[in-house]
Amino acid sequence: MRLIILLVVILSLMPVPALAHYEGELLPDSVAVMEYQMIISMQPNDTLTRNKLGMVYLRQNKLDKAKEQFLEILKIDPRNFDALDSLGIVSVRLGDFRGAVQWYIAALKIRNDPGCRQRFEAAKAKLGAKK
Repeated sequence: MRLIILLVVILSLMPVPALAHYEGELLPDSVAVMEYQMIISMQPNDTLTRNKLGMVYLRQNKLDKAKEQFLEILKIDPRNFDALDSLGIVSVRLGDFRGAVQWYIAALKIRNDPGCRQRFEAAKAKLGAKK
């Protein structure tokens, strides 16, 4: 029994390897932008990181920068649902409801997502109200 207790104590005191790269989503936006930009500079075709960077820009209301990231994703992966859906969101924020409807239609052809469908219907209603 003493041997087991001693083994548990020794194992609990041993160093544990730490991750060199933070994988969480709890970074402040300013830090996240720097980290995502660094990753993209090393891996320009990393669409997941580009999407995360685009979403940070979207939260910061830096719509041109967000749009740029989502369009870059589509150059790498033209059927990327997240980029298409996010471009719809950017277009709505820019007041371009016609563009938003087109982005949402493209996204919905890839995946029938309830959230995207709801955003599509809202943009379509706004477009109809503008006429």
